[in-house]
Amino acid sequence: MAKNDSIEFTDPYEMLTIIDDDILEGTLKLHPWQGEILRDYGKPSSANKPYKAAVRAANGSGKDQFVIAPCALWTCMTSANAVAIVTTASGNQLDRQTDKYIRQLMTSVNKLFGTQVWKMNYRHYTNLVNNSTIELFVTDEPGRAEGWHPVVQNGELAIFVSEAKSVPDDIFTALARCTGFTKRVDVSSPGPPSGHFYNICTGGNWKQYHVTAFDCPHLSRDYIEEIRESYGETSALYKSMIMAEFGGMDEQVVINHQKLVELDKIDIEHVEEEKNTAGLDLSAGGDEQVLVVRNGNKTLAVEAFNFRDTVALVDHLEFLFRKYKLEESVIYGDAGGLGKPILDQLRVNWEIKYVLNQAKPYNGLAYLNRGAELWFSVAKLIEYGDIIVPRETKLRKQLASRYFLVTPQNKLQLESKKQARSKGHVSPDRADAFVLAFADYRGRKPKRLGVKKPKKHQHKQMVLNRPRVTFGRNTVFGKRTNTWLEDEIQQLQGVSRRLN
Repeated sequence: MAKNDSIEFTDPYEMLTIIDDDILEGTLKLHPWQGEILRDYGKPSSANKPYKAAVRAANGSGKDQFVIAPCALWTCMTSANAVAIVTTASGNQLDRQTDKYIRQLMTSVNKLFGTQVWKMNYRHYTNLVNNSTIELFVTDEPGRAEGWHPVVQNGELAIFVSEAKSVPDDIFTALARCTGFTKRVDVSSPGPPSGHFYNICTGGNWKQYHVTAFDCPHLSRDYIEEIRESYGETSALYKSMIMAEFGGMDEQVVINHQKLVELDKIDIEHVEEEKNTAGLDLSAGGDEQVLVVRNGNKTLAVEAFNFRDTVALVDHLEFLFRKYKLEESVIYGDAGGLGKPILDQLRVNWEIKYVLNQAKPYNGLAYLNRGAELWFSVAKLIEYGDIIVPRETKLRKQLASRYFLVTPQNKLQLESKKQARSKGHVSPDRADAFVLAFADYRGRKPKRLGVKKPKKHQHKQMVLNRPRVTFGRNTVFGKRTNTWLEDEIQQLQGVSRRLN
């Protein structure tokens, strides 16, 4: 039924129940949250009192299919000379998701009415009945987001932003210059706690919709459990993909120190392998060069050294390779930067496998590159108690001080070496070699041989060298058995001397 060259549907929900074949046939049922958003969108609004909504939803919830596409189409079906613009940061997202579902609905409309209601061009659609248009574009330039206004007085202008967490703030600044809009809907899975989308989700001026994976029956519990087991309930990925929550800190450590402490409380079975495996980190600029050798889930050696002469370095490495019987073993080497020429020489006689940290990860959904993927895989081995980590102080400090960031696309990215140095973080050469050594580890689950009993506390005699001034000038006599504690005491004494 038409009125003023427009078709009357009460709201996008009613429209879908009429034009969507799957819903008509009963093979698809809208979830309660989808119905709520679609009905709310259909309520009257104006340029003076626009409808503004932030839809914070889990991955795979159907944001483009059941929010953006039907709402944009309904606006331009029920109002003459209306304009709906849809934008996002990714061309693939726009074409494979948003555009795909808009075209499906338009095709259904043309079929239902037996005439060409919608003329469909690439990212540009015209309603031939009422002269309304839908425009899609990628937010690669702020200028493209400016200048959108109703084409007639008191006309409808709807603005949609898909995956808003990935859209730069300057684009939102440009969209703010689009005056006269009557509807505005920003949808996204959450990312880091910053930027425009975070601000509108935590402010009080936009209507809020929070949709978790548990609100979506089409997302199986097996899928949810797989994400939980793979990344942990506290991970940024689980929070965003499943719980639709913003990440806690945007900078965190990959391996929590407490996980290493907990590892020391249990005896883990050595799952032996026929051959040893090694990881080799070749740094420059005065940092350590490190070879880590393992057999199965047990680390056999952490060899750290520093050679500035390449010939001497290669000779020393070949000596170590023979020492640890690596003649038929795989040696994983960091092939980035200055390391590759040395690996090229070694590869003549040894089975060297190049590892590029910037290479494409196997799991592109979760990780920005292969380096981050390797670090997080080792973090899981430690968390699950699958490997034996040596009590080597520098190695453990480096393992527990590798920082990561969550990109706006919710991918996990390691802090760069340059960033680490600028913040005073140590160069993780030993930890990098350790991660390389376990790059291909797929051993069976080791047995727990028992829980280690804590050693009985032995009181140590504390004697003052001089009259009490500060703790830092006290000396503890007696054998120190905890190298971690020894380092902490030395640091405290150093601070005390500087203060006094």
